[in-house]
Amino acid sequence: MATSGDALDTLEEAAESTPDEGFRARNGGAFGFVVLWSQDEPELIGAWMPFEHRTQILGRGLVHSADEHPRLLPARQQPDGSRRSAGFRSSSLSRAQLLIRATAPSVFELLNLGRLPLAMNGAPLEREALREGDIVELGNQLSLFCTRRPDRPDFAPTGREHTFGQPDADGIVGESPAAWLLRKAIAFAARRRGHVLVCGETGTGKELVARALHGVNAGSNRAGPLIARSASTLPEALVDAELFGNLKGYPNPGMPDRRGLIGAAHGGTLFLDEFAELPLTAQAHILRVLDGGEYHRLGEDTARRSSFRLIAATNRPELLRTDIVARFDFRIRTPPLQERLEDIPLLTGHLFATIADEEPDLAQRFRSQSGLPRLGPGFLLRLLRHPYTGNVRELRYLLWRAMSSSSGHTLHWPERLADDETREVSAVPATLGPSSETHAGAGMAPAELQRALDANNGSIEKTWRTLGLANRHALARLVKKHDLAITKRTS
Repeated sequence: MATSGDALDTLEEAAESTPDEGFRARNGGAFGFVVLWSQDEPELIGAWMPFEHRTQILGRGLVHSADEHPRLLPARQQPDGSRRSAGFRSSSLSRAQLLIRATAPSVFELLNLGRLPLAMNGAPLEREALREGDIVELGNQLSLFCTRRPDRPDFAPTGREHTFGQPDADGIVGESPAAWLLRKAIAFAARRRGHVLVCGETGTGKELVARALHGVNAGSNRAGPLIARSASTLPEALVDAELFGNLKGYPNPGMPDRRGLIGAAHGGTLFLDEFAELPLTAQAHILRVLDGGEYHRLGEDTARRSSFRLIAATNRPELLRTDIVARFDFRIRTPPLQERLEDIPLLTGHLFATIADEEPDLAQRFRSQSGLPRLGPGFLLRLLRHPYTGNVRELRYLLWRAMSSSSGHTLHWPERLADDETREVSAVPATLGPSSETHAGAGMAPAELQRALDANNGSIEKTWRTLGLANRHALARLVKKHDLAITKRTS
């Protein structure tokens, strides 16, 4: 699509007053795009494209000496370095598809120069201000997520390098900084002897982390078994017998002689899921064995010793005794999907591939030549804006719902989800002007908005979703309009 000279002239004038550091984030690092979806080049999903110049062009083809502006090139970031692609190859993209220019510190102008239609946050447009959190779509070909990353992301070597975008040796999927911080924490703790507490929301992969900590892929030196049990299944009256074991006939006649979970895990790992479901008395009883490995079976006077490591997982750490939390040398948090939005497309592709391998009829219907599922208009945007409570489990459920409700060969969003499973995502306005304040939440009293901010500990991201606003920018405008306070409580 041809672009008027007037539009380009306006951009040139805006750039004259923009300092060279205008493309930098105020608190360090760089803004840029993460490739969310590339229908023709799936190997680029998850790649990072930092804004390194005040004006850059995104489009098809190699860098050429005749280019007027530097080109945005996708780079696959991993611990052993960034592998920058020579450029997009898709014939659907124009050679000059998008122009991105810094017009003020941390503020960018986006102008569509090419033939693919441009949409931002679901609204079609040709030119718009670009800010952190925006999702840019070029037809059904390419989707981009505007975010910022530090200059040197903490992609520490783990000894478990894998093909970019694919599951690693432990089954963890993701190329975001949050995913690599998780891998780093696993690699550090796995090589050491201390007990590990894994905390995170349901569906964030706590059991996957536990198995990675025990497994040889993470460098663990424990050759013994992995004994796994959900603490919620331990009967309260028999929890000590289950953990420590008991002599035959004790404490009740007819009880078999049992080794107990701690004895069975000698030389290896005991993984207790739902750890906070242990009664407080039982938590107190295992303090000594966590300190030195010494314990008594029920009915037995002789002390035993087990060289085991406890990996405990919970989504309710506030229910744990403080003295038992102190016994864990390592504490690993599994991030929710809301903190790693750029990994959702990779997880979607992986989950779809797993389902398709087990269901040939679904693979035949929905799998494209590139191996990716064929997604209908707005499907990816809905996935990223969905208010996940079950995280990856919920993402898998949404895929199943889409496959069961979609007709033809394209996945469409399951519109008839129950109210308790999802909430409708408000359409994001095409402009970021005052008219967008007519969306949900704009009519709320300032005191009510302040209470919502305080309830979410000052988190803009959580509050705008709670209130059902169009996006974070709508809330930011209301905060400024009513002069609301954003305060965060210290831990």
